[in-house]
Amino acid sequence: MPIYEYVCSDCKCRFELLRPFNRADEDASCPSCKQIGKRIPSRFSSFAKTAEGTSTPIAGGGGGCSGCAASSCTTCH
Repeated sequence: MPIYEYVCSDCKCRFELLRPFNRADEDASCPSCKQIGKRIPSRFSSFAKTAEGTSTPIAGGGGGCSGCAASSCTTCH
C-alpha cells in the first residue's frame, strides 16, 4: 500500500496515511483536530552511490544552480 500526504484545511497540519489505491482520492481525518484533510502532491528525490561511496542526485533534486534543471552545472557554461 502506498503512503499519501494530506494537509488539514482547518489547522494546516501535514500528515501521511498508508491506504489502498482505491481510497487514494478520499479525504482524511486530521490526527490533530479531526477536521477534513485534503490530499496533496508528494515530493521526492533519488540518489545513487558512486564507487567512492558518495551520494549523487539522479532525480527530483534539480540542478546545482538556480538557472536550470540540469544535473551538472557544466551544461550551463
